[in-house]
Order: sequence, then structure tokens, then C-alpha cells
Amino acid sequence: MTTLADPGTDCGRIFATGRWQDAWLAGGMEATAAHVRLRAGDVPVTLQLVTDSPLWRGYEGDAELPPVWEGPVAYLSTVYAVANPLNQVPDASGTVARALEIAGEWDAKALVVTNLEPGPALESLPRPDALVRLDATCRLRLADGMDGYLDGLATSHRGRLRRYHRRGAQAGLTYHDRDRTEAGHVLPAFARLTRQSAERHGTPPLYSEAALRALLEVPGTRLLSADLDGRPAAGLLSFEWDGCLVLWAAGIDYALLKTHFPYYFLIYEAIAAAAERGCRWVDFGRGNLEFKQRLGFHPVDLWSPVYLLARRPAYAGRLAEMHRRISDFLGRPG
Repeated sequence: MTTLADPGTDCGRIFATGRWQDAWLAGGMEATAAHVRLRAGDVPVTLQLVTDSPLWRGYEGDAELPPVWEGPVAYLSTVYAVANPLNQVPDASGTVARALEIAGEWDAKALVVTNLEPGPALESLPRPDALVRLDATCRLRLADGMDGYLDGLATSHRGRLRRYHRRGAQAGLTYHDRDRTEAGHVLPAFARLTRQSAERHGTPPLYSEAALRALLEVPGTRLLSADLDGRPAAGLLSFEWDGCLVLWAAGIDYALLKTHFPYYFLIYEAIAAAAERGCRWVDFGRGNLEFKQRLGFHPVDLWSPVYLLARRPAYAGRLAEMHRRISDFLGRPG
């Protein structure tokens, strides 16, 4: 039986490591004017002053809104981290208070505490000026191996997954799990696939080759791919940490999507391999919630409390509208 028995904070622990946070900053994907490492108990969390974040712009695009901000914003954990490190602690109020002080010294327009799951850390915070659900991440508890996972799917979805996996194999797809050294050889091709995905969804490119390469230095990072003739037809940059496989950045060759079914093939193989290794969780990440729910994954809302530091009443209204529109986009009211 594959159910979500708890909030799955295990899946966020990779983002609560200094190694992941250092690698993300080194990749330079977001335009960061300043940063400092804070701590919540034993958990490190990076505060950044960001002048441009492609992923935040992507969320504005999902909401079909013009830019919310008119200047730099402080983010307590990057919006790119699926789970805020503060999810690992029962009380985040002191860390947020310190972040507010520093953000004020930086003359930031706001402090955004990104991607908090429902739970103690979120409940411990002072009342924000706005509370925005930017997204949800989709998780699966692997309790009974691959057979248990498949048995837990609706009959039609199980049949489709098996059928498309079989057709992909018959069409010549092969599964590859590459470590840092091996992944470096196919990383340029994979980075191109991530740009295809962004273009298809009408968002700015969310990942650069430099950012992806920097993250390959983090222990537990792997590049999973479905290859055709030696090149990725679909790929997932993943992190495996503390019994959880996080499928983080995806790229697909859309020319092969309906002929070779590379994404279905890749997901089937990745879950089977994770079950074989004894992983307890798979986190499929954000976006395309309906598709992921059909595959047995359960959405977990990601909330971002926002504390305004600039005297601009319009910001609160923009953020409320952003929340409303993204809720409609996700199909998750409230």
C-alpha cells in the first residue's frame, strides 16, 4: 500500500544541508546581491538578497501577472529548494526574526520564507502580510516495493504505465543512473532538454548548465535518464538522501514523447530502482499535479509567508491575487 502517512519531511533534508545550499549559490542561477547563512538550531538556512529569480518569474507567469516586486527581495531559502530547511525544526520564529533584521539592513522590499509545508515551523511564525501557496510537491511512500506501488494504482493508470514502459523498451530506450563523473558527459544534452520543457510551458529557462553542474558536486546527486542511441530522451536530476529520492529537474525530448514514451519509461525505471535500493519516499517535485496524482503521488502544499518591508500597499494586493490565481492554476482552492 502506498500512502502518505506523514508530511514527508525526510524528503526535504537534502535542502537543509550546507553542501546543497553552497552548490546552489555557486551555480549562479539566481541573481544574488548578498547572502548570509543563518541557523535554526542545528539546521543551516541561507538568506539571499535576490534581484532576479527565473523560477519566481515562472510563478508570476503561471498567475498571468506582471512582476510583483519593484526591487530586490530577501528569500529565506531559495524558491528552487522544494522544501525549506525550516521544515526540519519545530519553531522557526527566531530565525525569521533575525532574517527580517538583515533584510531590513539590505533595504529589501520584502522577506519571503519559501516553501514551508503545513506543520510546526509554519505555525510558529508571526502573522505575515501575505501567505502565498506557490506550488505543491508530490510524494509517494514506498512501503511495499515496486509490486506494492503498482498494486496501489488505479487499474487504468497501472495499465498505461506498464504499456508505455514496455513500448519505450521496445523502441530502444535504455535506463541510466549516472553519478557526477558519468553525468558530466551528457549534461549539455540534458540541459538542452530542460530548456525545451521551459519553452513548452511558456516559462523562462529555469536551469543553466552551470547550475546543474554545480549541483552534481552534492553527495547523493544523480542524473537519471532514458537514453536513445546514447543520448537522453528524458532525464531527471535527482537527489537521494536519508531514504528519499527527490526528482528535481526534468527535461524531455518532446519530439519523442508520443512515439517512444520516454517520460513514462523513465519514471517506471526510477521508481523500480528506488524500491530495489530500499528508499522509503519518492518526491516527484512540483508542477503537473494531475499527472503525478494519476501515478500515485500525493500533493503537499508549499506555503510562502511574506513580510513586507517597503511601504507599498500595492504589494499585499498583488500577492493576494498571485495566490488566488496560482490556486486556480493548480486546481487546489483555498
